[in-house]
Amino acid sequence: MATIKQGILGAFSGKVGGVVGSSWKGIAVMKSLPPSVSNPKTAKQVIQRGKMSAAVAFAKEILPSVIKPLNDRFVSRMSGYNSFIQENISLFEGGQLMTPEDLQISPRKNKAQLIDAIGAGPGYTGVKVEFTSDAGTGFALGSDVAYVVVADLAKGLIAGGLASGTRADDQVLLDVPWVDADYSGILNVWMAFLRDDGTVPFATAYGSGEI
Repeated sequence: MATIKQGILGAFSGKVGGVVGSSWKGIAVMKSLPPSVSNPKTAKQVIQRGKMSAAVAFAKEILPSVIKPLNDRFVSRMSGYNSFIQENISLFEGGQLMTPEDLQISPRKNKAQLIDAIGAGPGYTGVKVEFTSDAGTGFALGSDVAYVVVADLAKGLIAGGLASGTRADDQVLLDVPWVDADYSGILNVWMAFLRDDGTVPFATAYGSGEI
């Protein structure tokens, strides 16, 4: 049974026929009930569930450190997490990120700061991302801060967060404990800048290299 909360034409909660009423973030929403499915394991459904599982597993590694600060305040009627999944789910297949160059860690907003090179140590634990600063062009400022995600897809290793350094420095550093003096492998790196007060996001740049 449904309960009408705001008059006969207002929001309601509960089920009416094939529709369910509820509230999400203070917004009244209605959803249709899913149809009865005799075979919930069709080939397409299995593939889609696999994509979802892989995308969720990737997202969980960088949710509080990267996805939320880069996305939450810039999407409408959904969380930054849901926006990330929606944007990137098609890139996953068979439990793997198949086209890492297409992954977006930030909204498709202002122009990305392109990556020139990536490297690791010696002298620090982690990854160095080098670029030719475009501060002063478009919306880019030298004080913009960088969020970086690093992944060794072959080994299933993912890390990310706010890097040290700004756009004006021509390089930023991300502490990644598993990238040390003994590390060897192929690193995939995604970088997106954000205004230092959190108000202006920039698009994602990608680079990769063997360390």
